[in-house]
Amino acid sequence: MTRTRWIVAGLATTVILATAAVLYWSGGDAVAGTEGAAAPWGGALIAALTVLLVVAGRIVERSSGKRRPSADRRPAPTETTEPTQTIDGSQATANAVTGGVSGSTLIQGGTLTFHQPTHHTVIDTQVVHAPESEPAWPMVVGVLPNEADHFQHRSLTDRLTGSSRDHPTVVLGQVLSGMGGVGKTQLAAHHARALLRRGEVDLVVWAPAAERATILRAYADAAHRILHSPADEDPEHAARRFLTWLQTTDQRWLVVLDNLDVPEHVRGLWPTTSAPAAADTAGPRGRLVVTTRRTDTALAGRGRAFIDVGVYTPDESLTYLATALDDLPLAPDQADLTALSEDLGHLPLALSHAAAYIRDRRGGMTCASYRALLRDRRGALDRLFPEEESLPDDYARTVATTWAVSVEHANTLTPRGLALPMMRLVSLLDPTGIPVAALTSSPVLDHLRRARPEEPGPTSRDADDALSALARLHLVTRSGFGDDALVGAHRLVQRATRERRATRPDRDTVRAAADALLSVWEPSVHATGLGQRLRSNTTALAEHERGWLWDGGAHPLLVRLGQSLGKAGALSQAVAHCEELADTADARLGAEHPDTLAARHDILLWRGLSGEVRHAAEGFGALAGTMTRVLGARHPQTLRSRVQAARWRSRAGDPRGAVADFEDIVPVQTRVLGADHPDVLSTRAHLASARGRAGDAEGAVESFRAVLADELPALGAEHPSAMATRNQVARWLGRAGDPRGAIRDLEALLPDQLRVLGPDHPDTLTTRGQIAAWKGVVGEYAEAVAELEAHLADQLRALGPDHPHVFTTRHSLARFRGEAGDPARAVEELTALLPDQIRVMGSAHPKTREVEEHLEAWRRRAGR
Repeated sequence: MTRTRWIVAGLATTVILATAAVLYWSGGDAVAGTEGAAAPWGGALIAALTVLLVVAGRIVERSSGKRRPSADRRPAPTETTEPTQTIDGSQATANAVTGGVSGSTLIQGGTLTFHQPTHHTVIDTQVVHAPESEPAWPMVVGVLPNEADHFQHRSLTDRLTGSSRDHPTVVLGQVLSGMGGVGKTQLAAHHARALLRRGEVDLVVWAPAAERATILRAYADAAHRILHSPADEDPEHAARRFLTWLQTTDQRWLVVLDNLDVPEHVRGLWPTTSAPAAADTAGPRGRLVVTTRRTDTALAGRGRAFIDVGVYTPDESLTYLATALDDLPLAPDQADLTALSEDLGHLPLALSHAAAYIRDRRGGMTCASYRALLRDRRGALDRLFPEEESLPDDYARTVATTWAVSVEHANTLTPRGLALPMMRLVSLLDPTGIPVAALTSSPVLDHLRRARPEEPGPTSRDADDALSALARLHLVTRSGFGDDALVGAHRLVQRATRERRATRPDRDTVRAAADALLSVWEPSVHATGLGQRLRSNTTALAEHERGWLWDGGAHPLLVRLGQSLGKAGALSQAVAHCEELADTADARLGAEHPDTLAARHDILLWRGLSGEVRHAAEGFGALAGTMTRVLGARHPQTLRSRVQAARWRSRAGDPRGAVADFEDIVPVQTRVLGADHPDVLSTRAHLASARGRAGDAEGAVESFRAVLADELPALGAEHPSAMATRNQVARWLGRAGDPRGAIRDLEALLPDQLRVLGPDHPDTLTTRGQIAAWKGVVGEYAEAVAELEAHLADQLRALGPDHPHVFTTRHSLARFRGEAGDPARAVEELTALLPDQIRVMGSAHPKTREVEEHLEAWRRRAGR
């Protein structure tokens, strides 16, 4: 009989006994003959009922799978697990009856009493909501590198395992340190798989760590999988949530930071250094493994111990080559293998590349001929591939020589001559994932044509085949299909590419890479995974561009990065990027160069949207004056700054003055740019808003409707600006006296914003807040309060506590709590809000004065 049938049978028996107990109690005289005889029998039946309820609860609990399985019953380890859902990343627990519940309801907490003449039974109950499912353990977040062909077991493998079992009460931190190519990553991945296979770990997080952005992304992916945070959540927020979870969970975990070569990248992102011991294992609750080329003391702090990873021993090298080359037509003898391993410096990466190259040419190459090729090239490459920092030169030359042979072989594959320039492009971008769409775009095809001018112009299929040629020799990896197709590369291969004379990046390569990223960067992807990937690739390119993106001014890709950060809701990151951009432009181009002025414009914009309203108003006023003097009064950039100055003047409390400014700007801007230009449409929208702020709500509605009528044919219905205008139409419709019409229009808009912008985009959050607020206006107080509470939690996570939209939500929430019958709570929350509002927005801001007025009104109502 299956577990489910046992449960059903048990519950059925419980019901029968319960019925019998009630009947026996009520009809005891007829059955037993005396009233006194019924009491003990009825009590016994009720006691049996209670026992069966407890047993049934235990069976349900055991069948639900919510307790972590013991080591001998742990599910078979897998490296990829479909995410499961919980409510707010938490689990509901029961104190009387627990277990898996389909449909997400448990009985827990309160009291339920069965009465009888001489006895009564109290069952503790409470209705709570539990998640329909929880993460399935074990779980792997990130992609563990595939185990190398002919993986070589080493003494270090046993050392990792032994150290894990010797530290049962703390988080075990191990730093695998050594030169590039010694197999640190393979050792860490093998260790992770071994722990999974033995059931000694529940969670493995694999985080590429050569850049801070990739660490944040891995932590954000873990938060998404475990805590069900949104996929497009700000990585900084998601990472903090995941690190907090590590401090409190009873799951056993392993975090691997792979290729952490800059200690600064992990500042503030180290996993917890202590945790309670696992109750059912001899190992630690948490493990941290770091792979790095460096030996900085910062990496070994807080109990983390260095493990020095060197090259293979001579015996290990010989065993590896003998296994990898055992199927050659002319089998190499031991002397050839020994000599080859010595030529390659016993470096694991060099051995694997050499073996791949020999196997590909098995029909005409032997170990001896390969060694001769290496000798011919070693002198020429001696000075071109030195290892940096403190790594031995011999090893550096060997790695570079082996890579050069492999990439030149790839360049001979179909389509001939394209693999090498393609590898040069790949070496400049994010090693964890480059969109194939960018590497097969028109700018890349133009670059490949220039690299092979004597041949017909390459097609996108040729570019794709060049990537496949590199993948065949393990120089790159490919994953995904269609729009999700990505190319990755080992950082050592990228570094060797950038440092070798034949493939060293030049101006054409850098600008082709920048143009390629820009060509696939649509405005609608800022808040998506693709937007994050494009930002990571742009950051990687900027680290290697050597100033070529500043020839003649800032490349538009650098500007797009700041815009994308801001439009994705990462306002603080947008400000930081634009400040760095402005400093670089000032140093390279001069303080009054148009690109320097444009960067200053973007700094003010994102600071204004971050809540620094008065600073933005004053800053844009000064900037507009500088631009008028430098660029001229009719220059589009000058007009843009004048628009922003008027916009923030309105928000800072002078809407009538802003209306006058806008009415002066619109005719000039229309003559210069044309009536359908996005800048003109945007200025008209700002003018409509200022009219509403000045007291003309109906005029604002009509103005916004006129703007929308021109935006739809010019921009399209799904353009963010068109959706923002729809929001403004609804907003001012409510302020003009039609709140239910506002709710109707906003509820029609929200699904489009969720689909196009994502749930954490500031515009999407604004629409949610307005729907809840207008429900409060029409008297649906309970529903408004519930929606505003959920909305505030999402805003705090996505925007931070000092964002003006957060203040607006706090204000509305306090107001509708009071309207719902709790004026004392309204006073309490407005009292807490007022100093925050003054600190960020100033005491003279209209919103601040409104909070003060409402606080006094609710104090009077609370007193009454």
